[in-house]
Amino acid sequence: MDPMQFDSIRNPHLEKVAAELYSDEMPYHNFIHVLGALAAGEILVDRCLSEGVPINAKVVYYALLFHDAGYHEDHISKGFTSKEEYSAHLAVQCLRAEAIPEDTIERVVAAILSTQRDAKFTSNEEKAVRAADLAGLASDYKTFRSNAEKLRQEEETLTGRKVAWDEWKTAVKETIEFYLSQEIRFTHSDACADHSASFHTRAKQNLLRLLSED
Repeated sequence: MDPMQFDSIRNPHLEKVAAELYSDEMPYHNFIHVLGALAAGEILVDRCLSEGVPINAKVVYYALLFHDAGYHEDHISKGFTSKEEYSAHLAVQCLRAEAIPEDTIERVVAAILSTQRDAKFTSNEEKAVRAADLAGLASDYKTFRSNAEKLRQEEETLTGRKVAWDEWKTAVKETIEFYLSQEIRFTHSDACADHSASFHTRAKQNLLRLLSED
């Protein structure tokens, strides 16, 4: 495929279907987050392909489209042990309705499950989806701070418990340090190495600034 892979595979109908599985009442995990992740994923896919790293753009696209589907719902009551498993279930239903090949769907499911905090990520598609999902950590500070506040609001909504800002900053610190401890390297090449280094630098700078503020 030519550069800008997602331009040739984006599916307006499927995106509309996916958007209906997200809730605008979620301050962060809504369809706007998905669009941001898609933009980040497209950059990663293009960079990998330009450097000769094999990656399936469709798998990355489909996985990012559904990776937080149903986030606002009670996944446990539906028989799923994690939100990611429920999102993968919804992805399977929608992709089968579109007659997407089963082998592609299996890889999409694996990529969605790779976004779980403690998940393993081995394929290039899984790595790209995980990296795109976390791209906001290295955004400009205003966006980073806004995302941190939105995530706290979600935590309070989903748990019914108020979370003090200092307590939340501690949780953010632990979470970001955990993700930064996991280096995402693509196989067959050092592709995205510079991108990875700059990502780590910006994310650390954002975290340090957040911790220094009231």
